[in-house]
Amino acid sequence: MKYPYGYTGKILWINLTTGEIQEEFPSDEIYRSFLGGYGLGVYYIYSRIKSHCDPLGPDNILGFCPGLLTGTIAPFTGRWMACGKSPLTGKGITVDGDFCNGGWGDSNSGGYFGPAIKRAGYDAIFVTGLSEKPVYLYIDQETKELKDASEIWGKDSFETEDLLKEKHGKNVNVVTIGVAAENKSLITGIVNDYGRIAARSGLGAVMGSKKLKAICLKGKTQLNLADKETSFSLSNDYRDKMKKMLSRDLLGNGLKTVPQFGELMRLMKMSFGNSVQMVMKTPGIKAEALSANYLHRYGTGFTLPISIAVGDASVKNFDGISFVDYPKEKALKKVAKKLSSIETQPYGCYGCPLRCGKKISVPEIGIKDSHKPEYETLASISSNILNDDPILMIQINDYLNRQGLDSISTGVTLSYVLECVEKGLLKQEDFKCEKYPEGFLPQWYESDYIFPLLEMMVNREGIGDLLADGTWAASQKIEGSKPYAMNTGGSEVPMHDPRYINWFTATYVADPTPGRHTAGGIDTLLLHPVARFTKAFKFKANRNMEVTSKNHAEAVKFTQTFNALGLCSYSLACGEYPLFELIKSVFGWKITPEEFIAIGWRIQTLRQMFNAREGAIRHEIPKRLVGDPPLKKGPLKGVSLPAEEMIQGYYKYTGFREDGVPKEETLKNLNLEFCIEDLSICRGRPHPIENIYLETKS
Repeated sequence: MKYPYGYTGKILWINLTTGEIQEEFPSDEIYRSFLGGYGLGVYYIYSRIKSHCDPLGPDNILGFCPGLLTGTIAPFTGRWMACGKSPLTGKGITVDGDFCNGGWGDSNSGGYFGPAIKRAGYDAIFVTGLSEKPVYLYIDQETKELKDASEIWGKDSFETEDLLKEKHGKNVNVVTIGVAAENKSLITGIVNDYGRIAARSGLGAVMGSKKLKAICLKGKTQLNLADKETSFSLSNDYRDKMKKMLSRDLLGNGLKTVPQFGELMRLMKMSFGNSVQMVMKTPGIKAEALSANYLHRYGTGFTLPISIAVGDASVKNFDGISFVDYPKEKALKKVAKKLSSIETQPYGCYGCPLRCGKKISVPEIGIKDSHKPEYETLASISSNILNDDPILMIQINDYLNRQGLDSISTGVTLSYVLECVEKGLLKQEDFKCEKYPEGFLPQWYESDYIFPLLEMMVNREGIGDLLADGTWAASQKIEGSKPYAMNTGGSEVPMHDPRYINWFTATYVADPTPGRHTAGGIDTLLLHPVARFTKAFKFKANRNMEVTSKNHAEAVKFTQTFNALGLCSYSLACGEYPLFELIKSVFGWKITPEEFIAIGWRIQTLRQMFNAREGAIRHEIPKRLVGDPPLKKGPLKGVSLPAEEMIQGYYKYTGFREDGVPKEETLKNLNLEFCIEDLSICRGRPHPIENIYLETKS
């Protein structure tokens, strides 16, 4: 066999039912067509999974898939993706009256586990079947075996990683689940590096259902590069540029400028994309140097005061008004300044020259070397639930990381509960448990309820048993609560309001992984100007719906290839990157911009075909999120969005039918002919189930 450039050429299959472990050798054509990450993941899972299987049953396939560039010398390439059928999304009644039990799921994580898969000798690890007892997978240069995990079952993710490193050596890399995932909570993820989490799609529950507690890797495989000298030269030059850019203090006291800029953006009704474009055109200022400095010095949470001010971040379950319900005094003085004052040390994932992460220690609350909360976590447990205690936010973040709970879904579930209490749908007696036999009553602006409720969710105790599966499941049981369940397709929406970043409407509803801000789109690539990242692509805003629909579809295609390579999205904010030059020097492939887009289109179409075959395409979004009716005051005053028109515009330029099912000609054009026979059983969007959701039917 010809030894490949840039990847190992092997994937590993684990059958937990039989204990069988097998290697497989994909063809070069498969790599060139689907790359790595969820590109390779969706190809194998779509091809091998049993259609309509139970996501928590033996037939589901769980993939651990590093990006194709992950583990190479290329900067910003530390990403890996969990893939499988999601137990959280796409559920409901289909057009044929059947019940769909899940759709396509994937989730992205950083840290050092992705490169460890490559060093173990594999481009992906796929797990099938169910184990009768808890196990973990151990791989080193000589060994591939399933080991008894009874001693670590019931431990949180930090304890598990500690115990496995104590047993197998400090240099092993571990991915694991917390107790919530062992209990098959549908809003759990998979944890590596003490708090990096592939959090979305509920894939932690899939790992828990399989009784796979962890994967522990120790390897020394080195990747062969097509042009080693050029690869090192390109990478070193880029790192030198980043080092020089970050050595200059362009900010002064940056935290003083953030809220004022947020207020200015709100008063001028500027989007993030427009503000970035304005900075880019300002003489003497390099937007990439400014954004890189902010990210490096303050972390992703620095945008919180801005996002709250302009209406981007959720306030009071997406129903509040920033300057009324969560004014800048809370966002800046009580939260941002306190978090920035805590001693931190920079943290970067594998291959990262930016290091936007922070490690923090707060001895007074027993936290040491924990991850500083990222933006999504901060927003979901601050303005979203009207909590202004930054120390409590650090405790919550640490607890969620240990238990593997998705902070977005958890925060949105908490705000859903608070609104249900406010509307009289939940009473004190609904929150009884062994520790609180009289119950308790969660309230806005109060925080005493948070940890008791989180513990009930982790342990599936009392109402926590229902809330552990997120807002869609809870809203099916709590009568009258569906208008307050902020999810699309079953997935809780991120902390970016589509009434502010408008084309997230189409992304949240129509992407195969709904409710996902990282799925890509025109607004995302305007925020991170791709033309500064690589001159091969330019994505522009346009007032014309037809033009913007096409740009949005192209941006989605770009993002799929970008993600499948294993690149971090913050590389887009750091200026020119030798993208095509590195691809050629690592793999020996001369990829054109046209092929780059075609690969992403192929990956996105196959992800969509998975949902079409499962009957999991949903056109549902809470009316609140699209301004139906529009708010009467605040930064989002008067905004009302044409959701269906946006979705249909996106479908048109991705070659999908009006119901979201890919067209036969699209499958042929993308060399996905093996899917055509499945079109006969594909089912598109269902009729709207409840009138509290926006009826998107044209």
